[in-house]
Amino acid sequence: MTRLPDVSWPGGEWPADVRLLSGAEMPRDPQSGTLPRHEVRVRPTLATWPRGEILIEASPIPGLPANGAAATFMYGSTEHGLISRLDDGSLAVAVSDDSPSWSDPHFVELCVVAARETSTDQRDFGVGLLGYGAIGAEHARAILGTPGLALAGVCDPKPERIASALGLAPDAHVHQSAESLLEDPSIDVVIVSTPPDSHAHWARLALAHGKNVVVEKPMALTTRECDAILADAAARGLLASVYQNRRFDSDYRLIADSVRSGEIGDVFHVEAFVGGYGHPCNYWHSDADVSGGALFDWGSHIVDQILDLIDGEVDSVSALNHKRVWHDVTNADHARMTLHFSGGREATFIYSDLAAALKPRWYVLGTRGAMTGDWRQASVVSRSAIGTLEEDVLAAADSPPIVRRHSTSGDVATLAARDSEAHPFHADLALALRYGFTPRVRGEQSRRVVAMLEAAEESARLGGLPVKPA
Repeated sequence: MTRLPDVSWPGGEWPADVRLLSGAEMPRDPQSGTLPRHEVRVRPTLATWPRGEILIEASPIPGLPANGAAATFMYGSTEHGLISRLDDGSLAVAVSDDSPSWSDPHFVELCVVAARETSTDQRDFGVGLLGYGAIGAEHARAILGTPGLALAGVCDPKPERIASALGLAPDAHVHQSAESLLEDPSIDVVIVSTPPDSHAHWARLALAHGKNVVVEKPMALTTRECDAILADAAARGLLASVYQNRRFDSDYRLIADSVRSGEIGDVFHVEAFVGGYGHPCNYWHSDADVSGGALFDWGSHIVDQILDLIDGEVDSVSALNHKRVWHDVTNADHARMTLHFSGGREATFIYSDLAAALKPRWYVLGTRGAMTGDWRQASVVSRSAIGTLEEDVLAAADSPPIVRRHSTSGDVATLAARDSEAHPFHADLALALRYGFTPRVRGEQSRRVVAMLEAAEESARLGGLPVKPA
């Protein structure tokens, strides 16, 4: 057997405690007849592995007990060990040591997961919730439903919110102050769910206390604040990420998959819309000094999706804000921003509280087709306390759009909604904390989102002139 040298994977360098059974040491299996390098389908048995099935090259490991397998694959109707623990405590991997599988980052991640999963350190990472507002219960349920995470503490000034948190996690520590939560030794990562104008303050303070940090969107209100957060995290070797949960929306995943598959050709024009006609909410979301403004509030979701969808540099951003009807709040009533990418591609986001007629949620043009996401008007029917049926019409933004692919011949296909991953952001967080993997939502990506929004607000102040993002 040979020792696998230090390997490269998306999370950085890790001296892998994995040994290889080379091709010469792996005879043809007498039952299955498989040879080394036979392509099979991996079935990871690890609860923390969110990627699903992947193809790699492998063959059975003769003589290794099935209960010793850390990961397995199916050949025919038989399950074989892919990565197994040997008598000396090392791990055997059923691929030849020159296999191209080692260049597949997903396979290397699987090996690292298997190695770490068989270690003795299987503790859960404690999560502290700093603020338990509208998003608090969502985080709490996701933490409780994600292997490797535990809800360790919560801090919020409102007793009813604390009661709600304890209803889900009775053993969580209740903290009367943010400083107390940050000093709690059972907390490894702090989720900052305070209003946006305080994100940078609390994120940097948490990092100073040695805590990993997840910040609600937007990361902060300026790129200068974002840079300070990222610099603090890097200096301390800690994680700093942002809860860009809309990256995992089913409608967006359908759009992104079609774009990346090349089904509609080269995408050159994207429009995204959120809104309706009605008074903005009266909470801090509509206070521009606190939220950053209308573009920051919803744009931090949509711009993140756009930047994930379209590769390339953004040369400039142009934007306009309208203040025409709702003068009792400081956010714009209607806002538009356009990202001008290198090579001439462009993407526009509109948020409006003055839209009596809705535009499509998505309108994507490619050289060989198009994608649309049309709002569906959903409602919930319930029975009142006196027995009558009542219908509540949901806001369009609360219902997933109907996604359609349009061909150049005029054919239109409605795409079936994808099954959603269970708590994908929090599953990534657990992998990052336990194994050092790079999460799909990275802090520098969210910093780039803020750069676009910051440039948009500057452009709006200049009457729509293009501004180069920082």
